[in-house]
Amino acid sequence: MALTYLEPLSPGSAAVDRPPEAYLPMQEVTRQIAFEEGGWHPERMAKVTELFDGLAAEWHSRGGVERLAPTRDALERGGAPAGGRALEVGSGTGIQTEVLRSRFDAVLSVDLSSKMLARAPRRAGVLLLRADASRLPLKEASVEAVVCVNAYLFPAECARVLVPGGRVVFVSTSGASTPIYLPPEDVVAALAAVAEVAEATTSCCGSGSWTVVALGR
Repeated sequence: MALTYLEPLSPGSAAVDRPPEAYLPMQEVTRQIAFEEGGWHPERMAKVTELFDGLAAEWHSRGGVERLAPTRDALERGGAPAGGRALEVGSGTGIQTEVLRSRFDAVLSVDLSSKMLARAPRRAGVLLLRADASRLPLKEASVEAVVCVNAYLFPAECARVLVPGGRVVFVSTSGASTPIYLPPEDVVAALAAVAEVAEATTSCCGSGSWTVVALGR
């Protein structure tokens, strides 16, 4: 399956400048979770939960209009459907949720961190749920899109809960310097290992990057 590369959009956001040691270890964890059997295990889940519980109080400060631009661009140019139901993985305090709510009829926002979810706004059309994204409490073929913004990719669960032709939207708001990040080619390869990939598109917007993959059956 060929990956289509679109011209980047640059709304004026500056690239994030952080040393490699600030993101490479978590990127390796992200890759293990996406590709390796046993990459996600109880000990790792406990550590990730503890990490993000500890970040919850200041997580809102990591927002900003410019950090929403890659997600909007992914939904528009990546061909994500309008309407239907979206699953937001790793929703945190809801920084990106409003972008999804404006496009889909309903949004299910899941996160491991109860402290993150406690700080998320309550919105009409949005259901907040503490859940492990590797074992989602959802029926098969029950959502039109799975959206991961700076969130781990669980390929088998994405394939299970998506309707035929549904999209996986993988967004990294700081591009290749995002701690939870996979290159576009790895996003496609991880999903292709568990499902038929119908089409895949990637691009950049400001300091962020995104990949959208349509899964068949």
